[in-house]
Amino acid sequence: MKSAVRLLAVFAIAILAGVASQAQAAPDCGENTGKKATGKSIPIGAVTTMSGIGSFKEADDAVRAYFDCVNANGGIHGRPITYHDEDDQSQLDVAAQAAKKLVGDEGVYAMIGSTSIIECIPNANYYLKENIVEIGEGIPPQCYQSKNIAEVNAGPRASGIAGADYARRVLGAKSVACTIPKFPGSDWSCGGLEEWGKKFGVKVTSIYSDPASPDINSLVLQLLATGADAVMTYGTDDIGARIVEAAQQQDGAAKMKWLAPTSFYTVRFPGAIDTKYWNDRYWVNAELAPLASKGKDNQNWIAVMDAYGGNALRDSFSQAGYIAARVAVRAMLTIKNPDDINRNTVTAAIQNMPPYETDILCMPWYWGGPDVTEHNPNHVTRMAMIHDGKWKTIEGCVADPDPALGRIEALEQKLGLKISDTAHE
Repeated sequence: MKSAVRLLAVFAIAILAGVASQAQAAPDCGENTGKKATGKSIPIGAVTTMSGIGSFKEADDAVRAYFDCVNANGGIHGRPITYHDEDDQSQLDVAAQAAKKLVGDEGVYAMIGSTSIIECIPNANYYLKENIVEIGEGIPPQCYQSKNIAEVNAGPRASGIAGADYARRVLGAKSVACTIPKFPGSDWSCGGLEEWGKKFGVKVTSIYSDPASPDINSLVLQLLATGADAVMTYGTDDIGARIVEAAQQQDGAAKMKWLAPTSFYTVRFPGAIDTKYWNDRYWVNAELAPLASKGKDNQNWIAVMDAYGGNALRDSFSQAGYIAARVAVRAMLTIKNPDDINRNTVTAAIQNMPPYETDILCMPWYWGGPDVTEHNPNHVTRMAMIHDGKWKTIEGCVADPDPALGRIEALEQKLGLKISDTAHE
């Protein structure tokens, strides 16, 4: 089982070099002055899952890379950004303590890039009380049902539903098994598939695994025993590689359609599995543009990571971290007097900013105004599959059929936002 995990790091190095080679131009960052910012620092924070159930630090790495690029190009009207990220260790109390350290002790102006399995649960109300906003990548429902949080990712619920709906629409699935590690809020994901299944007449069976020490072989046997036509497997890509390896030992691809949310859509995942066996037999939902997209903004993400990101993993979470940082910088640059940049002005600037047009997303990213009480600006996604040893985009931008998105879609109609698939392979 460990062979797939060991291979991840090896294949990541080679593939990263291939993706990075596509970036040609110098990165576009902030004011692009070419001069290092030397004024009073602007503190920005993040609470991210870096240990415990898994790690999503690649989002923070992308945020830091973009901020470093901005700081090398004039900062925010001369003021550099300092970035403080904390590990919530997959624990609610640690996440709460981390937020209080950043917001209360460090006095950060905004939370940018936070990517966590649980941190929104204890912190959503705290952020509201402290008038601080968060732009990150969230998992539990509190990340999408808060006035002060607007995420860049679609979220595991939306991503899983979109993937399962592809299995229904295109692969002919009439029943779906859903599996996810059991942690606070995880039932929102498989529970979302159950709600979707009731709407579309698809039987959904949910299986929860032990996040601390999952028995992968047993889990795969339980999934196969459901007799479902398709399976949605949640988790990080290293766990995903182990599930895929165990499924292959049972000839699982011949028995059901295997799908995953966007957390498996990394540059290293195809190299960690038997792509000959899984060729055209493994599908993922992609919440953002293809990793090698020629789109201008995606190419800028690659250029930023080439110049400032080191060997940080390039995946959808990294793309989302880049967008979160870019949105925050654009909002702060609208505060013309650098002495006026503080938590209250940054919060107002972000909440009132116009939609951010980017080829990385199928729709502009937006906040919608200071009075909007729930946010899910990214809920139009793509589908990809393993083909000839790499990811191949097989379906362009499709709106998520999550029954809970009605109010979000009504707001987007009011704002005049439309779907536009501008990313290319």
